[in-house]
Amino acid sequence: MNDSAVEVELPGVHQVSDRCLRCFNEQQWYAESFLYDYFGDENVAGKRILEIGCAEAGLLKYYNTKGAVCSGIELTDTRYNNALVLNQPGIIHLFQADICIPETYQSEINHQYDYIVLRDVIEHIEEKETALKNIHGMLKEDGKMFMSFPPKYCSYAGHQQVIPKWIGKLPYLYLLPNFLYRAYLNLLGLPEQRISYFLSTKRTRISIKNMKRLINRTNFEIEKEDLYLLRPAYSFRFGLPRIKNPFSSIPGLNEFMTNGALYLLRKKSI
Repeated sequence: MNDSAVEVELPGVHQVSDRCLRCFNEQQWYAESFLYDYFGDENVAGKRILEIGCAEAGLLKYYNTKGAVCSGIELTDTRYNNALVLNQPGIIHLFQADICIPETYQSEINHQYDYIVLRDVIEHIEEKETALKNIHGMLKEDGKMFMSFPPKYCSYAGHQQVIPKWIGKLPYLYLLPNFLYRAYLNLLGLPEQRISYFLSTKRTRISIKNMKRLINRTNFEIEKEDLYLLRPAYSFRFGLPRIKNPFSSIPGLNEFMTNGALYLLRKKSI
């Protein structure tokens, strides 16, 4: 898909690209085809759900059709504006905020949530412990939190798959030393803003081992843990089946061969 805006173009209104429309559709698909069953509840009508890093908010749009009361936090200007264009005003509560800075969202939140979703976001957050502690306070005592991320040493932990040229999509490319990685990205003709994004992603990624320590330290407990070789989103993107990592019980191979680590968390019982 190219990045030209063609399907959502309203005079005087933020315009949404083909790529963002595809992301929106994937988010809806993910909610319907995977996440709804993963949470394990048959009826979400009246439940409060918050997605942190909601992007275009397609996932929340699906939950809204099931009767949930939906809210979404998005930090970036572009994706927040995408969400405003792609969702009916007032139906989903959308706001810009930084999950690590309560002052940015306190005026928007006046209750706790039954479900919180943190899908492929935690790997971009510098202050992960602060973020999870803040989320802990937003979740009801019997609530559930879904979190997913590509582990630190997996093939595409650097998110280099979004580089336009195929030669930039090589697995494990991000493991190059920073000076070589930057030089390579320069050779591919990427602008400085994109290079900074890839270097930042390399810096903030996290391993499965360290994530489990962090989950315990922030007073969550794991209800489900699934480590995927081919993660659920690949079914939408590439038409591939979901396949769990057959080496998930082997230290080292669980990190290198897991392309998606998925967790369903609850607050620890006191």
